[in-house]
Amino acid sequence: MTTPAVHTAPAVHTVDSVTDETLTPPAGLDAAELRRALAGIATSVTLVTTSIHGTSYGFTASSFTNVSVSPPLVAVFLAETAESYPAFAETDHVAINVLADDQGDIARRFATKGIDKFAAVTLQEGYSHVPVVTGAQASIIGSVHERWTVGDHLMIIVSVDDVIRTQSAPLVYQNREFRKLV
Repeated sequence: MTTPAVHTAPAVHTVDSVTDETLTPPAGLDAAELRRALAGIATSVTLVTTSIHGTSYGFTASSFTNVSVSPPLVAVFLAETAESYPAFAETDHVAINVLADDQGDIARRFATKGIDKFAAVTLQEGYSHVPVVTGAQASIIGSVHERWTVGDHLMIIVSVDDVIRTQSAPLVYQNREFRKLV
């Protein structure tokens, strides 16, 4: 198996794909206001998991998106400061577990540094190469297609190999709180 490519995107300049002009952030941009605006966007909560040499790694992510159905690709983003960053910078396989609305405690656990994240979860049987969380609203299992360094995050593009889906409602994160759909 070939090792997925790791790309570093330009960190300083952004190019507008329509005009091919280099864009620079406005001098007066308030980063805190941007964070508050982004926090207002409701998003799913995922646990991204992998296993390397028998050791499981995982992190909580709300930056997850579909990329393509044909070919089947999804993407997830991991902060460079994450404890599990080195593992995800080298792994070949991941599971993206979209948490169910009763799994907020699991999301908090996986967002905490320095603890055994897997002590409080039950894993699906039959998936020996990646940890797949039981009870998730959906689990998307795949191989790493590409990685890109984008700003202060690692973008992992995943080629989807398998999907497990339940009838559970998803856990939603908005304004720094877990929410349920009504």
